[in-house]
Amino acid sequence: MELAESSVPKTNLPSGERGAEVGRLCSLKEAVPSFAEARAGKTLFVADKGAFSFIAFAARRADAVSAVIGRDALPLFAMPETSGVFAVGGGHVMAAARLYASVRNVPCMLFPTESGLFGAFGQSERAIVGGAPFACPLAEAEVCFDMALIGDFAEGYARLLLGRLALFEQRALWIFGEREKPEEEPFRVLMDLGGEMGEEEILRRNALLRRMDFIEGEGKLLAERIGAFAAFETLLKLYLAFFRCGGAMHTVVCDYEGRAREAGVPFSAMRIPSEETFARRALVLEARRGELLRELGLIAGQREAFRRNYRLLGGRTAGEDLAAAKYLPERSGGLSAVIRDFGLMEKL
Repeated sequence: MELAESSVPKTNLPSGERGAEVGRLCSLKEAVPSFAEARAGKTLFVADKGAFSFIAFAARRADAVSAVIGRDALPLFAMPETSGVFAVGGGHVMAAARLYASVRNVPCMLFPTESGLFGAFGQSERAIVGGAPFACPLAEAEVCFDMALIGDFAEGYARLLLGRLALFEQRALWIFGEREKPEEEPFRVLMDLGGEMGEEEILRRNALLRRMDFIEGEGKLLAERIGAFAAFETLLKLYLAFFRCGGAMHTVVCDYEGRAREAGVPFSAMRIPSEETFARRALVLEARRGELLRELGLIAGQREAFRRNYRLLGGRTAGEDLAAAKYLPERSGGLSAVIRDFGLMEKL
């Protein structure tokens, strides 16, 4: 739904190459009455605990129903019927509001507070209902940005760096025969990350990635533990070590059962390569090592620029944390799982 031009001053963020809408700049306080008064009936205002103060004024409206939610969207479906949903908060709130809008068939407006924009676009994020991901498609929403509400643009920049490393991970797994060939479109969004990047550009690029349903690979799992920038530096160091020094270490045999136990995953879920698969991977590694190292080198060569940009955006660099990645292979099944099968993870 479009807001009335006369009531809410706004500016479109620059669109992507295909002209995809990636959101608007506008004021939350001006958007609330315009959205709520554009239809009959009540409006559901949703926020997480950290963002409710931004929207408390809206919850006091006579035509408002409000809810503060955690990660689970289930409480929204206990609310009275409404004619629209307006959400402010992080990725789980964005996904929950879009699920509600899809099920109730009502308009939806979102004001993200996280610059990574998870849940605001695309279908890769699932809303949690009753403790489990819900398979219903998420409704398209009008996404708006009030820059005063977004607290951490350094995190959004770090998510782009993780995305660039995820492209390398996808390419390496394809070369090892573990994944399909990666699509080329995300490369255009994730190139040239070493130059200074403004806040609107960070939002634009993240929005384009979410619209593509781009997945950040195993870096996303690691970022949940140690933060996105630390996850980027950790995986970059791990990948560099493997492609520089890794090889068929026949004297090192992984204790897969023990690793599954330490990682808290069922042993039955482990993918253990056959001798034939391992031998093929070893041949691929020796044949393609130089090519993959050159691509990694292009990323690693900009590390200082990445760190400078991250600090300029208010981020605090703490360096890599290889210990945090020790059991990532069991949880992700990504490139670190291939590295584990060559024996390198046992040295962490």
